[in-house]
Amino acid sequence: MATTALEDYAAIVAVRNPQRRIDTTTFFNLNEGETERSPYDQFLHNSVQLNKYWALLRPEEEIDPEMGILLLLGYVSAIEGYMRSLIRRLINCDPFSQKACESLQVAYGAVMHHRPESLSDALLEETVFSSGPSIGTALQKFVGSNPLSGNTKALVEQYDAICQLRHCCVHRFGKLGAKNATALGLSRHSQFLEKRVIIRKAEMIDIADLLFALVKSVNNEVFGFVLKRSATGRLSEGASIGLGWTWNVRQDAARFQKYYAIFMSRNDAPPSPSRREVYEKFRSAHRNVSAQRRS
Repeated sequence: MATTALEDYAAIVAVRNPQRRIDTTTFFNLNEGETERSPYDQFLHNSVQLNKYWALLRPEEEIDPEMGILLLLGYVSAIEGYMRSLIRRLINCDPFSQKACESLQVAYGAVMHHRPESLSDALLEETVFSSGPSIGTALQKFVGSNPLSGNTKALVEQYDAICQLRHCCVHRFGKLGAKNATALGLSRHSQFLEKRVIIRKAEMIDIADLLFALVKSVNNEVFGFVLKRSATGRLSEGASIGLGWTWNVRQDAARFQKYYAIFMSRNDAPPSPSRREVYEKFRSAHRNVSAQRRS
């Protein structure tokens, strides 16, 4: 039955109360377990699922504007999922990343209810990845990595432009606001203020290509940094160099597998080189570093 405001003149639209109260506990899959996919393969899976909504359109068909908005949100969400998974797994695996997070705090509720291996998720509660700079900032904060460089930095800058479009979609149902136009370049975008974002197939292909290149570039750069640090860095002043790599393939296998599993891809085309092949290249680059030498 319709309800009205206290004053009749305020009842300009009819209000119908929902039939049922929303129960958010019904919205989750309690049976879903931890995935064995690497963060990159999770991103690949999520992105391929999104591709299904537009990649099979007939040549003369275009993406509906509303679907374009939803797809853009989905692709950026896939990036955010990749970054969270990457950082969480590094914190759980890498002593240097754990050292970087020693002074960070988590909410009491997270400590009470998270499993120990999931506490790293709680560290990221206030972190977002819906801007370009946030990627490098989070990696430096939680992993202790160097600033992103070269091609990765350039891709992050392009990602930031995609994030400005994402902000339009989240907050204005796709319309360009002044703040986003300023970030994108006001001289070039002022004519589009309050105009709707329209993403066609050609633009969606460009967006997908950019985001795949970004994730792959971040994945490779962080992997290289983390492995090099594990061989040449010191956890504290006066500590031994590295994490004690023996450069014996059998003795190092378990430790190396933990790092390899975070960054490798089984599902990409082509898939990652084998663990042994990557280890041999790593050993060749750093085997002359003594794990026992002290300053």
